Amino acid sequence: MKLNVKINRGEHIDQFEVDYQPDMTVLNVLDEIYQHHDPSIAYRYSCRTGLCTTCMMMINGRPDLSCQKTAEPGEDGYLTLAPLPKGKTIRDLIKEY
Repeated sequence: MKLNVKINRGEHIDQFEVDYQPDMTVLNVLDEIYQHHDPSIAYRYSCRTGLCTTCMMMINGRPDLSCQKTAEPGEDGYLTLAPLPKGKTIRDLIKEY
């Protein structure tokens, strides 16, 4: 099964088609993109280190944790990812507060 993904990287939007399983989280999808499509994609996570919320981003237009949100397409048929609106974007999906 394939999932279409759009990632807002500031100056441009990248599109990917990734292999997808119904139980995947958004973080799993980002790992798939990093490992098989674009190793330059920048995103943050700190699961099991006590720094919860480092993986928070806009997912289909709403803020959510990428490690907990099930990956599913939005109304336009794409899983759309973007950095949170507040704070300075360092690169891709990484914010500085």
